[in-house]
Amino acid sequence: MSEDGEHDEDPAAWWDEAYDSDDPAPWDTDEPQPAFVDLAAEGRLDGRVLDIGCGTGMHARWAAERGHSAAGTDVSERGIERARTRADDSDLDATFRVADALDMPDDLGPFDTVLDSGLFHAFETAQREVYADELAGLVSAGGQVWLVGFREGAPEDWGPNPFGRADVRGAFAGVEWTVREMRDVEFETREAAVPGLLAVVERA
Repeated sequence: MSEDGEHDEDPAAWWDEAYDSDDPAPWDTDEPQPAFVDLAAEGRLDGRVLDIGCGTGMHARWAAERGHSAAGTDVSERGIERARTRADDSDLDATFRVADALDMPDDLGPFDTVLDSGLFHAFETAQREVYADELAGLVSAGGQVWLVGFREGAPEDWGPNPFGRADVRGAFAGVEWTVREMRDVEFETREAAVPGLLAVVERA
């Protein structure tokens, strides 16, 4: 996770440092990803919504603003603190909880829509399979996961692990999942819009 290995055994500490900075993290744009906005405009944002790997809670707040029951989880305590403050400041009905996406609490779900903005691309291949298994315990039958992140062709020295269509199909290869669609999109950061991939995966 870090060049000196300081946080390799405690990735939460790395994320806490990112959210403790006076400068917003590059991914913390405080605007929803356009790919999600487009799907919502098609009338596809449904039911109870989880913003997984939520950071400061942008997408949970965005869903709550649209009348959805919304929750957010993140491994970073500092990120969750900021998410709660921002939701309270906006008087929004969104709840937040510290949780590891690779080992989610049993009492959290079910959700009808899970929003993953830049979490899938933070994992290595084997972790992505574990992640898909964890999501299977959170998403209701017929519910969907929307994930967007760096695709191949995005900068490889920014931290994320760019992924392609085969990576999504491989991670969600279990009988619980059907990959409904994938689109090349732009992933917005504070630095620039970079090549991104949107995937919509449905729970059986």
